[in-house]
Amino acid sequence: MEAPRIQTTPSDVPPLEPGHRLPRGRLLGIDAVRALAIIGVFVAHFYATGWLHAGRPVDTPGVLQWISMQTSSRAMSLFVLLAGVSVALMTGGSRPYAGPDMSTARRRIAVRALVLFLISLAIDEFGASVLSYYAVLLLLLIPLARLRPRTLFTAAGLAAPLVTVGAWWVMSTHPEWMRGDAPSGLDVLTSSDQWGGYLFQLVLTGGGFQTVYGIPLVLAGLAIGRLDLHDHAVRLRLLRTGLGIAATTYAVYAVLWHGIGAAKHVAAAMAAPPTDSGPPPLPWQSLLGMPTDGVYATSPLGIVLMIGIAMAMLGGMLLIFERRRAGKVLWPLAAAGGMTMTWYAGHFGYLSLIGDPPSVSFVHLAAAVAVMLGVSVLWRRWVRRGPLEWFVHQVTTKAVPGR
Repeated sequence: MEAPRIQTTPSDVPPLEPGHRLPRGRLLGIDAVRALAIIGVFVAHFYATGWLHAGRPVDTPGVLQWISMQTSSRAMSLFVLLAGVSVALMTGGSRPYAGPDMSTARRRIAVRALVLFLISLAIDEFGASVLSYYAVLLLLLIPLARLRPRTLFTAAGLAAPLVTVGAWWVMSTHPEWMRGDAPSGLDVLTSSDQWGGYLFQLVLTGGGFQTVYGIPLVLAGLAIGRLDLHDHAVRLRLLRTGLGIAATTYAVYAVLWHGIGAAKHVAAAMAAPPTDSGPPPLPWQSLLGMPTDGVYATSPLGIVLMIGIAMAMLGGMLLIFERRRAGKVLWPLAAAGGMTMTWYAGHFGYLSLIGDPPSVSFVHLAAAVAVMLGVSVLWRRWVRRGPLEWFVHQVTTKAVPGR
């Protein structure tokens, strides 16, 4: 018997107090996953070196090192995948717009990408933001907005090995391409002679997170957003499929990395002295590793693992929010997830006050997360969007009026 179809009605969200401003039928499970992603960013950037007091990085407890290592790149990977989901929802979800409606949606995405790029330049004055690469990925999705989920999943599967092998080839054979002195922050607006290096870094090498690695992630996110996420059966299938992909991928990684000795080849290469052009080139076996293995070239397995984890998280959270009581308990996550752009930008300002490196205690980190959740609940009680979210929405809708 086919599972009941869950419509977008007030019963699909937790019963909140009348003061809570919430768009009708908003998928709070997606917001909750966004909140988990921003918490992961906090963990990666607020480096906890002690439980009660900040200590020396070399003395960081093993558990805290493990947590930081597991979230250092995967939090931003999750954000990038969610960008694809957002583009899908902005262009009609499981029923893509057509004609003038799709044209309006595409132009709004383009304006949104431009605004995010400009915001990124301002944030770069405080720290290395990835919003500029995020903006590029949004532009890449515009011509793909009407593709079917199966086509998009196939494209994501093909892109994962292509982009990682390509990036490994550049890093191994042409490291000089990555050393262009590119302007940062608002200086990019007045440094026209350095635009070449900047554009190459923007499109290929990036800073902390490479745009090229985000291509399969946003394609997978666009495919997920094209599914009927209001359907209980689809949510359950997302959870099960995601867990299966993640478990299978990690098993394959364990066999290849540890079983056949790929880790030994990479360790030997990394122990070699640096060359005149930079770090020693990594062997092809580095493509079998994970970001947590300390290699600077991620692998197709790492990307596919992240896609599986994201699918499981989205399916699981959407299922959890079907239950009113669970929705009430997790409302702080959903509230924070609805204003992650504000928190992402704001945390850079706070980091600039802490100093470099931002070494804090675990209590400090936990307090920062608690403040984020608490303020989000209070803000969303009266205001529908976060400050930056409101600004981007206003600019987008005024630049491209709807029908």
